[in-house]
Amino acid sequence: MVAQEWLGRKLESSIYFEPDDQGLDLFSAYLRSFRGEPVRLMVDLIEEEFRQVRIPFLRGADRRAILKRNYAKYFRNSRYRHAISQSVEKKTRKEENLLLMGLTNQYLLEPWLKIIEDTRTPLSGIVSLPLVSQDYVAELESANKAVILVSQQVPSNLRQSVFVNGKLILSRLVPIASFYQGDYAADLIRDIESTQRYLVSQRIVERAEGISIQIFTNKRHFEKLKIKCAAESYADFKIYQINDLLKREKIEIYDDQDFSSGLFCYLASKKVSANHYAQNREKRYYRYHIANMVMKVASIAFVSIGIGLTLTSLTAGWIYDNSITEMELIEQKYKSKFTQLNENTVESTVSTATMRDIVEVVEVLQKRYMGDPEELLSLVSRDISLFSDIRVKKVEWFASRHSDAETADEVSWGKGSTSRKKKKKKKKSASSKKTTNPKAYYEIATVEGQFLNFDGDYRYALSTVDDLETALKESGNYLSVEITKRPLDIEPENTLAGDVSAKANPREPVAELAFRVVREISFDD
Repeated sequence: MVAQEWLGRKLESSIYFEPDDQGLDLFSAYLRSFRGEPVRLMVDLIEEEFRQVRIPFLRGADRRAILKRNYAKYFRNSRYRHAISQSVEKKTRKEENLLLMGLTNQYLLEPWLKIIEDTRTPLSGIVSLPLVSQDYVAELESANKAVILVSQQVPSNLRQSVFVNGKLILSRLVPIASFYQGDYAADLIRDIESTQRYLVSQRIVERAEGISIQIFTNKRHFEKLKIKCAAESYADFKIYQINDLLKREKIEIYDDQDFSSGLFCYLASKKVSANHYAQNREKRYYRYHIANMVMKVASIAFVSIGIGLTLTSLTAGWIYDNSITEMELIEQKYKSKFTQLNENTVESTVSTATMRDIVEVVEVLQKRYMGDPEELLSLVSRDISLFSDIRVKKVEWFASRHSDAETADEVSWGKGSTSRKKKKKKKKSASSKKTTNPKAYYEIATVEGQFLNFDGDYRYALSTVDDLETALKESGNYLSVEITKRPLDIEPENTLAGDVSAKANPREPVAELAFRVVREISFDD
């Protein structure tokens, strides 16, 4: 038993325990020093077997029943077994390829698991080293679909794991006695050839098919293996120094390593949750550990929320106290102002009810009738923009209770009994007359302008003014439209006058126009 303590990518310590009474006692004392920290157990045993089976593609209780029958067939006397789905094939029916793995001698683990149980150490899982190495095979360069990964975790045993298309097919752990003395390279090559013959006999790979041999070794055997493998031509050999692989993975090791256990233990420690063999009963303290962590996090969260609510309440109370103080100061200020105004009050004959009605009337006028010229001027601008020869020089906007008011000075907001000056009006066409509402309010705009670059063609100017009048009327946006000035007044009652003196400049004629539009103000009841 080797106990490794990892902190990220750094191996903090590595302690060995022999499988005897003294080693078991030391292991128990070692676990008690952890004070409830979780551990993970990785097995690398000769008694671990791998079987490939094919079952119908099922789910739920039917699949569990088939797995149970296969477990009873291959691992009858062991409760440490596991199944991994590797692929699904569709022929006449869907079939699933499974890798069944299990420990044929479960009693090897019982002394160690009993100590873990007695010390109440949280056990997160029991993982298989060959299956952990499956994730690392993808990082190794290989042009062949079949890969044999050779590694050594202890001096006495050599691990050979076979992968086809990146999936673990089988793994063998064979004894080897020449690690320190003897021809280690020859023994290793002989065991690899035995594994290759087995793969061909079982038709896992074809005889002519190439195999990639990936060997993890240490510095003392590297050169001898390199020379020995170069003389072999039946496979593609790649040899790696284990310390170079550790550096490539940025794993910090306190000393040069002779074995690959550090690499595989690091790969197992990276997984958030990994378990192949551990039973629910053996993981119960780990579940307690997770629940304890969740409770601690929840407690911290509740305490933080409580502190936050307390601070919020204190802040709200402080703001409330300041608001009370400010309101008291404002109250004193208004009381003083009221007292001062009360002393200077002038007696009035107007009743309170009358004053209230006046205020309500003013509010209604402001809310319903007092608008701004933006909307009306926007409509006029859009209509006049159709005539590019006309430039606006002056715009006057005002509101009135009477639609016939010509200027803002004529507007009267008093009662209807007030007399108004009657002016002579020009005759309007029937199309411009619309029924007016005596209770309504109107907005009126008078626009003055002139023609740009006028060349003296009054016929064209008069025609354009008529078109402008027609466009304004047909837009439907106005109650009435009136042309108040034309470029040339051709009415019968008017006279034509001009300046023919030498001072006059006939080369620069001017064509001016003016019009007036009236629109009823709309409001919401």
